[in-house]
Amino acid sequence: MKQSLRLIVSSAVACGLFLSLQAAPKKTAVAIVIDAATFNATSFQVSAYADAITRHDGKNVCTVVVPQEWTPLEIRDTLRTLKDQQNLEGAVLVGDIPVPMIRHAHHLATAFKMNPGMPWNRSSIPSDRFYDDFDLEFTFLKQDERQPQYYYYDLAPEGRQIVGCDIYTARIKPARTAGGPSFTDLVARFLEKAVQAKSETEVLDNVFHFGGHGNSSESFNARIDEDRAMYEQFGLDKRGGQVHYLNFDEDRFVRSRLKAVLADPTLDYAHLHTHGAVGAQYISKEPYTFVTGEHLENAKYFFRGRMRSAKDKEKTRRNLMETYHIPESWLAGWDDPAVSARDSVRAAAVDIVLEDLDGYQSGVKVLILDACFNGAFLHDDYIAARYAFAPGSQTLAVFGNSVNIIQDHWKNELAGVLAEGVCVGNWARQNMTLESHLFGDPTFSFSLPESKRPVLSDLDNMMTVRNDAKIQKKLWSTGIPDLQGWALKDGYLPEATVLQVLDGAASMNLRMEAFLYLIRHATAMGTLVQAISAGLDDSYELIRRMAARYAETCGDAALLKDIARHYLDPKESARVRYHLMNALGLYPFADVKEALEEQYSGIWPEKADFKELLQRLETSYNNDCEEFASVIDPKTPEKDRAFVISAQRNRCHPDAVNPMLRVVAAEDAPQDLRIKAAEALGWYVQSFRREEIYRALLDMTPHNEAVRDEVRRTLRRLEDNAFTK
Repeated sequence: MKQSLRLIVSSAVACGLFLSLQAAPKKTAVAIVIDAATFNATSFQVSAYADAITRHDGKNVCTVVVPQEWTPLEIRDTLRTLKDQQNLEGAVLVGDIPVPMIRHAHHLATAFKMNPGMPWNRSSIPSDRFYDDFDLEFTFLKQDERQPQYYYYDLAPEGRQIVGCDIYTARIKPARTAGGPSFTDLVARFLEKAVQAKSETEVLDNVFHFGGHGNSSESFNARIDEDRAMYEQFGLDKRGGQVHYLNFDEDRFVRSRLKAVLADPTLDYAHLHTHGAVGAQYISKEPYTFVTGEHLENAKYFFRGRMRSAKDKEKTRRNLMETYHIPESWLAGWDDPAVSARDSVRAAAVDIVLEDLDGYQSGVKVLILDACFNGAFLHDDYIAARYAFAPGSQTLAVFGNSVNIIQDHWKNELAGVLAEGVCVGNWARQNMTLESHLFGDPTFSFSLPESKRPVLSDLDNMMTVRNDAKIQKKLWSTGIPDLQGWALKDGYLPEATVLQVLDGAASMNLRMEAFLYLIRHATAMGTLVQAISAGLDDSYELIRRMAARYAETCGDAALLKDIARHYLDPKESARVRYHLMNALGLYPFADVKEALEEQYSGIWPEKADFKELLQRLETSYNNDCEEFASVIDPKTPEKDRAFVISAQRNRCHPDAVNPMLRVVAAEDAPQDLRIKAAEALGWYVQSFRREEIYRALLDMTPHNEAVRDEVRRTLRRLEDNAFTK
């Protein structure tokens, strides 16, 4: 029997908060956090949505109406209280919920490293980890004067320095566009769609992935293995179903074809690997062609564009003709309005921009936008909103990123649990970084096929519990790779056994999870090196690629022969070799030369190319030696020293450690340089020098407070990520 309870929460939580609890107490609860104006316009739909969650999912629903004067802190405190008192599993942030803008936390993101000296609205990371990760600690800085929804916070050095969400969050924040439905109307429509979906049966058996230009080095090896992994991950190899793949170059311009695929209402899950911006998906580039005339037209199109963008037309004309040895006729038409219009149409066909999504109705149920900035919800209009909240869209959940992201990661980690009926929010909670966000209904879940019984009776609830040995054992006993992977990620097995899983498990997805577990949790450098070495030898391209990526920052001498062997393997994928080339740069050139010559077959690369490779590596090594020496040379301009230091946030070169430690310790060195050096040393969490770095910083007590705070933050980063304490 349904019960309804309405009460005012005591001022210890937040004065003036309206909260209603619907349904008898259950194991978990979901909070609907909504601003007052949006609630007033959509209260009927909010009530229906809450009731649907209760009836369909058996979860408590807490509706929190946010007063205008509330800051993110009041919302965070309320959610923390609900977690403690109502066993909150997640929250839906509806409407205009304040945006936490996080600073001094680049290490919690995968790629964002903008200079904090840039304008704050650009150099901060919009992140709802403020609302869903209660172990992170923040220091309030200010509210933005021009954009009062933005609240700036520093990540405090005292708190945890690794993301581990306690609950999930998702935003329902449609685009605000001129001439379209109102913001609150779109919110209401989405809630109605979410309610309707809960009464329908939707089995996850139709999967799609897309490879955009420039992504993963455009490696077909990567996409072939991804196809195989998805069949296994979603159980489609056993119970039937289909995985389809589209590459950006399969059409001259693939935009319309991709939109047609995503509009298919039978499509359940789609994963798009592209580059992106707030209002664009960079899916394609100049078309490949085997026709000479089309090659010529591509070149002429390029030259016309250069002429149009040039300030000095005559100088540009001469330079183009002399540099490329082309006749003037190849520049013709740059100033012709008809030709310019035709070129504009061609340029627009390369990508998907917001205007291309006007009136578009997405059909896919769950969409992963593996791209930069597509989920930048601090803006009025952004790509993720167009897929999730547009009128007529059937999309229920979109995974997107508020800033830029790294290419080589596992965005669909453990996504196979979705096929077992786990809701999107409970899956996404374990897969978050500072910039990643969920948009839409986090309580949406796929149905099981009629012929299949639930593998575990309370699986969705189990996903909300951490470190429970009984649950871990049940998950492992299912034999389903991603459920076993969930148990493994939760710490079910000791490191030695995880290494055995990496070496011998039949499931490529389970081996991937084992590899990442060791990268994230191995306490001994020897175990980490073993994991990287085993990963480089794995048959799954993504494991090899991730192993190469971590070899690129580890630098342990024991890995050099493996790196050289795989780099010179003619069967190896382009993206793996890309990372291995960078990894070779971590070692003294004499050692690299010896390792490469030992592995060289004499057939491939061609001898001249192999000689050029060695020359390039030697030049790079010599340049590195000069640059690292310049870091401690006061005669070198500070901006040049800062550039070398900041570069180590990506490179983690072992030879840069000693100069940076000297800079941090030097009380007479510029404050900004010392802070940059201390911060850069915090990226060495997989480096063989991490313990040495930790001990050296532990002995330092800088007089400058800002430098001291950065040292403290880096020490905590090394403790949380490298287990150096």
